[in-house]
Amino acid sequence: MRWDKGEIDMIMNVKKINKDAVIPMFAHPTDSGFDLFTCEDITVLGGKKGIAKTGLIFEIPQGWGIQIKNKSGITVKGVPTTSGTNADITVFEGTVDMDYRGELGIMFKNEEDFEITIPKHTKLAQGVLRRVYNCTFVEVDEVNDTVRGEGGFGSTGTTINTK
Repeated sequence: MRWDKGEIDMIMNVKKINKDAVIPMFAHPTDSGFDLFTCEDITVLGGKKGIAKTGLIFEIPQGWGIQIKNKSGITVKGVPTTSGTNADITVFEGTVDMDYRGELGIMFKNEEDFEITIPKHTKLAQGVLRRVYNCTFVEVDEVNDTVRGEGGFGSTGTTINTK
């Protein structure tokens, strides 16, 4: 929805392949990400990875893709579990291409050293719509020089420079 007029910018077809699937939603009209929910309980051993099913297949419009992102609340507070406590997990980012027609899954790792079960209907991740741009890659012998050059991976420091 457009935040200024409450108008819909795009229609996206979503097919439920599990009766317990939840159609994605934006919690607020100004959100950039829409909530993605689990459609069934998922149990993962400590330190292991899993893919949570959403029970949904998306028909992503031409020229668009979906980026799967973590939810800040789960990153800070942990994910709710069937035991009634929260557990630390890492939700991995992913890309859903416009022509993919399989079930959307949410990749994650159980950061605890014990088994956890995440209950169905848990708001586990968010999807962000992104324009897709294609290009042609051309092999060249040289690329132009810049001031930055090869500086990367923290080359600008980790604190503010007050000098």
